[in-house]
Amino acid sequence: MLYGIIADVHGNLEALESALEKLASADKILCLGDVVGYGPNPNECIQKLRDVGAVCIAGNHDRAATGDLDTQWFNEYAKKAIDWTGAQLTEENKHYLKGLPLTLEFEDFQVVHGSLRQPLEEYILNLADALPTFALMTRPVCFIGHSHQPFCLAKNKDGNYGGRILADGDEFLVDDYEQAIINVGGVGQPRDGDPRACFGIYNSNNKLFSLSRSIYDISAVQKKMKAANLPQKLIDRLARGN
Repeated sequence: MLYGIIADVHGNLEALESALEKLASADKILCLGDVVGYGPNPNECIQKLRDVGAVCIAGNHDRAATGDLDTQWFNEYAKKAIDWTGAQLTEENKHYLKGLPLTLEFEDFQVVHGSLRQPLEEYILNLADALPTFALMTRPVCFIGHSHQPFCLAKNKDGNYGGRILADGDEFLVDDYEQAIINVGGVGQPRDGDPRACFGIYNSNNKLFSLSRSIYDISAVQKKMKAANLPQKLIDRLARGN
């Protein structure tokens, strides 16, 4: 089965549509949280994912936008965007976001937004961060999002650990490792210096993961953000991918 795996859409409809177009051959779309927050089209992004039958889990921005997560640790720009997003969401879409699970397990992999120890808020950025999630894994692979930076960390069959940053077109053969944590990057707000939408494709038949990028109309999103009076810092960073 071919899975299109996306994360951190963040209300960026143009980026989402670009990613989904490239994932048209996937049998199932999985979204690893943060459908909303930052971007100008929260309702439209939710509807788009529902239209394609995507299976979604919750991210911290999703829970914050419905009032179910305290934003005290959000920076001022993220908090302003969440306040705006919460005011835009329809009651139906708030109900949808509230109902999203924190984690899901599939036959040979599992998914979570942040970490298995703290699904919504903990970042995995290095091996030390990853060790608790490795210990909690019930499947050989765990796909994550949250940091908007694509990478893999893996436990080799000899017990040693390694990792690498993933670039467009990079592949990762899961069967070569005992365990792997793979961050699929961010669709709507990449933070690895590449402004293109970032996402992954996982083939459960041959256990191969590949990273992919797609170009979208950044200026169109920026114009809508400006019209919505969203923070200029959030508008500017889209073009830089940071």
